[in-house]
Amino acid sequence: MWLIIISKNDTASLNISENLLRLADWNEKGEFLGNPVYERENFMIATINDEHLYHDNVDLEFYETMGVKPEIVIFASRHRSESGLRSLTVHTPGNFSKAELGGKSEELVPSCPLHLTSALRNLKVSGQELDHKVSFEATHHGPYLETPAFYIEIGSDESCWVEEVAGKAIAEAILSIKPEEDPIAVGVGGGHYAPRITDVALQSKLSFGHIIPSYALDDIKEEMLEKAMDKTPGAEYVYFHRKAMKKSRYRELRTWFENRGLTPVSQKDLESRK
Repeated sequence: MWLIIISKNDTASLNISENLLRLADWNEKGEFLGNPVYERENFMIATINDEHLYHDNVDLEFYETMGVKPEIVIFASRHRSESGLRSLTVHTPGNFSKAELGGKSEELVPSCPLHLTSALRNLKVSGQELDHKVSFEATHHGPYLETPAFYIEIGSDESCWVEEVAGKAIAEAILSIKPEEDPIAVGVGGGHYAPRITDVALQSKLSFGHIIPSYALDDIKEEMLEKAMDKTPGAEYVYFHRKAMKKSRYRELRTWFENRGLTPVSQKDLESRK
């Protein structure tokens, strides 16, 4: 079962929820935290009363309350940025260093690469008529949980969060998730919105789990590199955005990952999706 978590404190989340309920037929299935739970095929929708970021172990709480253990958790959420850029994004939660926005310091949530990448590709389709940028984001913020999870978000300010067309695009992308039989990689390098890694996932048959941005690489601990590997289930490859990294750091990390069994891959090595 794939569990969609809605936050009452998040206008984008409520927007997405309204569109999910409108786009498909759902059955009410009890209550969680005083809010109705909805079920449809392999999806369930549950609503929390606080922020996604700080609601650790929501998977366990849901299981203890409802008796149903989620296979993956999808956080339908807002994305905030000072630029106000209109965006539709996906990413895995976790903190490579200090936890400043929920979760645990130096802890990563298990990623679900095939679902995450399917959601990204779906957004490119469902949002094609919108003026929103579709992209991955690097792994960041909370909450902490032990079930594979990802965020799917509307950015980047209040005016965007409440737009029905954006909520509909997210809802359609969620309901259309269909994991493909891609090889799986850890992504390394690039900015927060992982532009090169996003392009590779959209154009080629490669799905991504954890994405480590360039700004995290200077002082990242080896333990966190290991966690990024271990918590990207099925990872066989590592993809580097080389132009966004110092050559010396690229060579060092390439050797590090190779020594631990991940094969560096470039886009020319990959099968095209077109």
